[in-house]
Amino acid sequence: MTSSRRAPRASAVALPTLLFVLGLSGAAHAQRTAQDIASARQLYNDGIELRDKGDMKGALEKFKAAHALGNTPLTGIELCRAHSALSQPVEAREVCLGVGRIAPLPEESQRSKDARNDAARLAEAEKTKIGSIRIKVTGVPAGWQPTVVVDGATVPAAALNEPRSVNPGVHTITAKVGSGPETRATLETHVGETKDLELGVQPPPENEKPEPVTGAGSQPQPREKKKSNTFATVSFAVAGVSAVIGTIAGLSAISGEGDLDKECGSKICGRDQWDALDSARTAGNVSTVFFVVAGVAGITGLVSTIASGSSKSGSLPPQTAKAPVSSSSSSSKSSSSSTIKVTPVFGLGGAGLNGSF
Repeated sequence: MTSSRRAPRASAVALPTLLFVLGLSGAAHAQRTAQDIASARQLYNDGIELRDKGDMKGALEKFKAAHALGNTPLTGIELCRAHSALSQPVEAREVCLGVGRIAPLPEESQRSKDARNDAARLAEAEKTKIGSIRIKVTGVPAGWQPTVVVDGATVPAAALNEPRSVNPGVHTITAKVGSGPETRATLETHVGETKDLELGVQPPPENEKPEPVTGAGSQPQPREKKKSNTFATVSFAVAGVSAVIGTIAGLSAISGEGDLDKECGSKICGRDQWDALDSARTAGNVSTVFFVVAGVAGITGLVSTIASGSSKSGSLPPQTAKAPVSSSSSSSKSSSSSTIKVTPVFGLGGAGLNGSF
């Protein structure tokens, strides 16, 4: 009796030690700290001890933490087995498949290789235990997409018409449209069983508008971006710069002309003032040219802006496609499949649900 209890304890020590050694090598060492590896080793030991005492829920939490820190085939296979023991084939299969995606180390032990093989076999065995729920939502107004939640997880719009994988047991399903009243139903599935559930929903408040449908058969329209009129912007910039240069040249010409008026009597200048006279004339010509450029550029930018505005106002905005909400039905159903209909009822005497099985 004593030897039979010591054997698991020895295994519990040997496996975590091996995990610790593997964790310190290769790629695992590059990605994990010594604190991570030490914590994973302790959590693994705790999980083994709880499992041997029959506390599978406690062991599951320890193995989850150990695998998050260690991420080795040894932590993965124990986590997979814990999920399987708790009748959670969906989670067990995903963890087992994840073990196969862990990159092997060059010095990987035979126990790690065996864990990979065991995980692959267990993944196939758990696959047959997974059930599914096919949900059909009725009473959805045109243009609306229902919100469906299964066991606390929202089903993506694109997957509403597809079977939802579930573990054996009791499940809670809710459906609503917008902020309208919620329809709730519970049903139980057994190992490998598929069930159909029909949920009738009530419309949302009249003043509430639907969001654009982005599920299957429709694509969200991208928001129209405001296009900048680059040509008009450049034209206005040229006009501004030209106006500044023209103004500076004009002031220079006026200043030079004033000086010449003082030095040249009767508007007649001698040779000494010819250079100043040429500079004043050049500044005047430059001012004239740049003011002309500024005027042309300004008019061009204005015309371009008006033309751009006219083209936008004449175009029609894109229409958002609204796909009607449809439900898929299977032409062939297994003998274990059944259909449940749930419809909310509202009246003067209160509210309730009508169900048919």
